[in-house]
Amino acid sequence: MIKRLALKKKVNDIILTKYRKSERQDHMNLIEKATQFAAIKHEGQYRKATKIPYITHPFAVGMILQQEGYGEEIIAAGLLHDTMEDTDTTKEELLQEFGEGVLNLVMAATEQDRSMSWEERKQATVNGLALKTPEQIAVIVADKIHNLRSIRADLDKYGEEIWSRFNRGKQEQAWYYTSIVKAITPFEKEVPFIRKLSIEMDDLFSENRGK
Repeated sequence: MIKRLALKKKVNDIILTKYRKSERQDHMNLIEKATQFAAIKHEGQYRKATKIPYITHPFAVGMILQQEGYGEEIIAAGLLHDTMEDTDTTKEELLQEFGEGVLNLVMAATEQDRSMSWEERKQATVNGLALKTPEQIAVIVADKIHNLRSIRADLDKYGEEIWSRFNRGKQEQAWYYTSIVKAITPFEKEVPFIRKLSIEMDDLFSENRGK
């Protein structure tokens, strides 16, 4: 518990560093509030088949967005992006706590119908990308970048067996991420770090990886 709290504090401090140097206290408060909200909502959750607290993922997404130069509302959405999908958080709750802007960003990163099959859900996600705003795409890209980096780290450590953790295997995951990158390529001018997602994807799913 002590180590987990220390990790939360460390990541929170990194995300907030930029804003502690500013007198814009309201901006810092939005990010700090989102950090605390996400930590509470994801309490007791872990990354797939690991003992790593799930909150490390939204924290990392927030850090990526901060590193890419995005503002407090988009960083907050990155911290909160899985709260509706993976916790009991409601639209009304996010609207009340963080406002319509953050809610819309989180909604854009949330699968809307969990009753569908994996293939149907992922295809619906891909199909809807063309209708997103550049800001919404940024949150989605940061999420996918960290997912791919996490998979790559586990693959290096544990080997190909890690694909059994997921609802679908390597081939299906490759299709999904390839489809995402293809669908969001038109946003590259407004969201330049899409290129980083493409590089992460190519590295993970390369035929020559590990040879």
